[in-house]
Amino acid sequence: MKIITAYQTIQSPSEGIYTEAGSRFLGYLYPLTTDEEVKQIKDNLRKEHHKAVHVAWACRLGILSDTERSSDDGEPSGSAGKPILNELKSNNITQVGLFVVRYYGGKKLGIPGLIHAYGAAAAYSITSAKVETIPIKECYKISCKEADLHLVIHEVNKLGAKIVSTEFGEICNFIITFNRDKHDKVIGKLETLWQIELAYSHSF
Repeated sequence: MKIITAYQTIQSPSEGIYTEAGSRFLGYLYPLTTDEEVKQIKDNLRKEHHKAVHVAWACRLGILSDTERSSDDGEPSGSAGKPILNELKSNNITQVGLFVVRYYGGKKLGIPGLIHAYGAAAAYSITSAKVETIPIKECYKISCKEADLHLVIHEVNKLGAKIVSTEFGEICNFIITFNRDKHDKVIGKLETLWQIELAYSHSF
């Protein structure tokens, strides 16, 4: 299985609009990382657009997009939230929420029309966004004897890893970070130093 070494997200909020048969679909794309942020933005949009009939949305959370949610907000099942989510997936962006506010124009669009309209508003919002690629970083805990600390730090710095915290003592513990695409180079070399113990912490 291919190891994912980076993810795509957006730098700042963006908007898009689509109109069909008098109905207006206003898209709002936000960078976010939690369900709480999704709820807060959704509630704010409901207040701001209190005359709108629906606020459908979708989000992808986590650097590996391991959380995906969507809501039709009263529209027929699968006609609003799913096409919004599909646009996020087809553009391969995560850590985002996309909300589409609908103002009803007096004419029913039918399920195919709704799928197209919500998807179009979502697509326009993404098109106007500035997408950036973020390298995934790994964190490892290193433990070594105080007498070996200078050697270990020298090797860590030479490999291009970054030391983010250190605990000094008879046994020294510190955390290092590095881009995931350098994993084999960094960990492969550090594992050859018998003086240290390595333990994976987390990725971000």
